[in-house]
Amino acid sequence: MTALWKKLRLPALVAATVLSFSAIEVVANPIRLSIDPFVMTFWRFLLGGLFLLPVAVPLFRKKARAFSPRVVCWLAALGVLNVVVAMGAHALSVKFAKASTAAILIAANPIVINFLGWQLLGEALSMRRALTLILGFTGVVLVAARPSPGADTAFGIAAGLVGMVTFSLYTVLSKRFVQRLGSLIVTVSTFFLASAAFLPLLLLAGVSIWPAPEVWPRLLVLGFIVSGFGYYTFFQVLRELPAGRASLLFFAKPPVAILLAWLLLGETLTPPAMAGTLLVMAGILFDRRTKSPAPARSFSPPEVSR
Repeated sequence: MTALWKKLRLPALVAATVLSFSAIEVVANPIRLSIDPFVMTFWRFLLGGLFLLPVAVPLFRKKARAFSPRVVCWLAALGVLNVVVAMGAHALSVKFAKASTAAILIAANPIVINFLGWQLLGEALSMRRALTLILGFTGVVLVAARPSPGADTAFGIAAGLVGMVTFSLYTVLSKRFVQRLGSLIVTVSTFFLASAAFLPLLLLAGVSIWPAPEVWPRLLVLGFIVSGFGYYTFFQVLRELPAGRASLLFFAKPPVAILLAWLLLGETLTPPAMAGTLLVMAGILFDRRTKSPAPARSFSPPEVSR
């Protein structure tokens, strides 16, 4: 049984991550007009952190010496980059574009992650991987260049692109911390530190932060399943694979999200968006047999105690 689990563990983590992340737009779309997108993002990650906290407390005690002021500042910066900037932009994309369009745009982040992994972590960028990126970029252009009248807006698509780029940077910069501190510690730390930074910004903006009662069921799903469970499994995958290769699991997100949007929201896709989705998905077929990357070289966050 142990040997079987070792073989199935990584595929199971990938499947759990894809399903969790694919549900973001479908779960959030029906409440997008009932809650401010930034308030929804704040609660998503605060609830996600609370969901994982009981399991994380023993690990925090073991790693207490690792949390120097510099490490805490790094984790806070990474949390703000992900929660406030990347996921805030993605929430705007969900509000001002179709759920399927927002899903496709955020799923194209491997294009940027592979480039940043090559530049910052010294990960290999083979010809096969380069072809993956070209196909993915072409697919994103097709999606972004042809908004659907009355559903997609230029602002929604632009917000989706901002979310894609900043989430990619967050993923690459987080990898070393995940390897040294563990995925659960990094997930919970960045969630809480980002929420602590996010709350005063919302209060200064005069936004009501307490959601309406009818919003809470979907908000709990977004917090516990999508953010808490989804990010934990994603970081587990990131711990075992190079950032560029781990990011390729997002290529499976568009068809899953589109299927969910079709089944639950009754959405349809325009031909350019369908072609873009197929191109983005096709890219992963050219990367399946890429050899292991060269050792990482350049980017190095502050040292932490093991």
